[in-house]
Amino acid sequence: MNEATPPGASSAAAEPAALRIGVLGPLEVRTEGQDRTPTAPMARRALAALLLNANRLVSTSALIEELWEGEPPRLARKTVQTYVYQMRRALRPGDSADIRTNRLETGPGGYRLVLRPGELDLWEFEHRVARARIALSEGDAAEGARLLREGLGLWRGEPFAGLEAGPLLTAQIARLEDSRLGALELRIDAELQLGRHRALVGELRKLTADHPLNERFTAQLMTAAYRAGQRGAALDAFTRLRRGLVDELGIEPSEQLQELQRAVLGAEAPVEAAAETVTTRSAAPSHRAGTVPAVASQLPPPTVDFVGRESELGFITGCLDEPGPRVLTVLGPAGVGKSALAVHAAHLLRDRFPDGQLHARLHDGADEPREPGSVLRALLKSAGAAGDLDPQGPADELAAVFRDWSSERSLLLLLEDAAGTDQVLPLLPGGTRSLVLVTSRIRLPGLTGARGLSLAPLTTDDAAALFTRVAGASRVGGDTEALREVVQLMGNFPLSLRAVGEKFAVRPMWTLPDLALGLRDENQLAAELRDDACNALARATGAIARLAPPLRRALHLLAAAAPDPFDIAQARELLDCDTWSAQSVVGQLLDRHVVMATEQAEAATAAAMTFRVHDLIRMATAREETSDARVLPLAGRSGSGRFTATG
Repeated sequence: MNEATPPGASSAAAEPAALRIGVLGPLEVRTEGQDRTPTAPMARRALAALLLNANRLVSTSALIEELWEGEPPRLARKTVQTYVYQMRRALRPGDSADIRTNRLETGPGGYRLVLRPGELDLWEFEHRVARARIALSEGDAAEGARLLREGLGLWRGEPFAGLEAGPLLTAQIARLEDSRLGALELRIDAELQLGRHRALVGELRKLTADHPLNERFTAQLMTAAYRAGQRGAALDAFTRLRRGLVDELGIEPSEQLQELQRAVLGAEAPVEAAAETVTTRSAAPSHRAGTVPAVASQLPPPTVDFVGRESELGFITGCLDEPGPRVLTVLGPAGVGKSALAVHAAHLLRDRFPDGQLHARLHDGADEPREPGSVLRALLKSAGAAGDLDPQGPADELAAVFRDWSSERSLLLLLEDAAGTDQVLPLLPGGTRSLVLVTSRIRLPGLTGARGLSLAPLTTDDAAALFTRVAGASRVGGDTEALREVVQLMGNFPLSLRAVGEKFAVRPMWTLPDLALGLRDENQLAAELRDDACNALARATGAIARLAPPLRRALHLLAAAAPDPFDIAQARELLDCDTWSAQSVVGQLLDRHVVMATEQAEAATAAAMTFRVHDLIRMATAREETSDARVLPLAGRSGSGRFTATG
């Protein structure tokens, strides 16, 4: 499962890049305006595999499989090293040998290609499509169409054209082609909304000829032709599609498309409404024949003062273009805004899941994980699908019923605050038409095919905007410098911003400079974060309480040395253990999002990486008594001399 911040997604315009890589057409690498594309075909294939996993480690074994597909030569690893050398030279500006310009890093058992925003045309395409989806969801068809035209204009031909593809690249090329078609369909929808019917007819004739079984293009052609006064052309388009489907697949057009044909035949007013219901052939009927679909809408209310997260929202909506079951995890520390983002995204997408939007919290009021069986019973009951189920039936039987019931439906399922993968797996719907959004404070390995989004604090500009919305623009005034200091003192965490912003709104004696001065004292900041309505520190304390006792004790020891970042050598000394054990403990704390890698660590070598305890977590640990019975002594060294910490 990928758990990376959406690559290349940045709300700020990127500066012109010295490195530019194009994959939306023939592979092209340009450094400082010079063509540096590797000439060796196998080196280009290896580069393609790394590009599709940019900023993530790709194992050497995965590269070997991609290059030789199960029949590697005897010296395959040395050959890969040769290709890596060639790629490093291609990616460096000029003939520089400076290691600081190295974009292809060696990691544990593999390689990582480091790219920045603005350097890969695929990321620019995906970013524009994501922004377009948001614009369209807000009713701005002109902006959506403009962004989609820009994104589609980046394509120079078939992705990775001319490159012999291995298994990974073959699958990804198909996905990219689907993404382009999806963006094209979306752009045409936007331009239909803008009334450009006549101008679209010619383009849609060609698209339906190139994609004779694509119902969406046919529906768009029928709609454009009808609105342009060409009813005959609209009906001809339907006839051609029906003939192709019957001859090649032995099936009739979807019921929605037949409704559109009947509307055109009768010249009825609902032609537009009928057209909007048409989806691609991959969308199966929403329920079984003879049944009435139960439509539940359980989403929590949206956050009215939601700000920012444009790239993250684009990442989530972009997952809808991918084939197969769609599961997306939103991970991050307590208070970073995971639920707010997931709920906001769910409301933006709800109209695309007409068979229902289901919601479940996966911890109860006592902060204990809920049993999957109990969650399944609630989901089935709320959807009207419980029937004669045994209320005490085992979870695996309930999971089978839920998968069967959901297999032909288009559902959006929001699961908040997951305790682990084993809790989530039984809750996944059947079929391929649903979307599952899962929020969690811990890493969720083992969700096959899931995409992961690690949520960072807000940018300072977005944090300032949120604080202003909560406190009120008149209270904040125009002291931008003081406002930025205030939000940065709270780590740009939405939960902290809301807690302090609500207090600031009703404290007329406070000014922003006064507030900034007070919050520089961490004890004062902690006091303000303890609030009956929004106790940010209680949320952090709950995250600590979920840790196994040895990890909790390790966290206390590391937090006591903060706020300064620490490296593995310092962690080893603080925990009084060997290097391997220190790495294991820090890794487990990273998985639980109570410790984070510093910004410098993201670009550092493994040996130079530094980490720090999240600010809210650190303040919460400072207020826990280290003699508390819940904080047990650090697990001792085992016979092998290694620290043992499980959780």
